[in-house]
Amino acid sequence: MEAMSLSPAACLLCPQFWRLLGDRCYRLSIEKGMWTRAQKECEYQQSQLVVLRNVAERDELKEMAGVGNQPVWIGLKVSRNEWQWVDKSSFNSTDFGHLPVVENHCGTFKNSQVEEDECNGEHEWVCQKEPLRLQP
Repeated sequence: MEAMSLSPAACLLCPQFWRLLGDRCYRLSIEKGMWTRAQKECEYQQSQLVVLRNVAERDELKEMAGVGNQPVWIGLKVSRNEWQWVDKSSFNSTDFGHLPVVENHCGTFKNSQVEEDECNGEHEWVCQKEPLRLQP
């Protein structure tokens, strides 16, 4: 019988002013802008607008974005007649609800819901990046 070895967990670190939730680092902007500006600002910080992989991450985003009436930009946009995340993955309407496909509309998050708005609207945004993993 083989002995199972449990490897110690890595320590996950986020940059200053970023918050670790789950296995990702998040940062809420302190200003507002259109979706393309939000995307560029995240890229400038070696990150991307938030991409939700599952319902657990939606709940983490709720904690990060707070419960207010103000939507925040997320990394979702209509591209070639379908919703697509900035990492090119498909939008899962089963997990996050159906959104109407309208050109020049981008994804927002408000009160635990993924919603949409015209991309030239002005909102705060949430960037995400991988944490630094320190192995023991």
